[in-house]
Amino acid sequence: MYFGRDLEELSTIPMKNWEIDELSYHHYMLSQMSPLMNEQGVNLHHQVIDEIMKRSNQTRP
Repeated sequence: MYFGRDLEELSTIPMKNWEIDELSYHHYMLSQMSPLMNEQGVNLHHQVIDEIMKRSNQTRP
């Protein structure tokens, strides 16, 4: 179970400062809700995906 910060709190923090578990959890939740999301929700989900991809590319040699 996830016990981290919710999206309301995270919205005040730059995404580069989110923890990886926060990114992973909210990516999962947004992907589950994708059929119901408006353009703003889809945009947020893409930003989360982009941040995860950035971090995974930084850890590769």
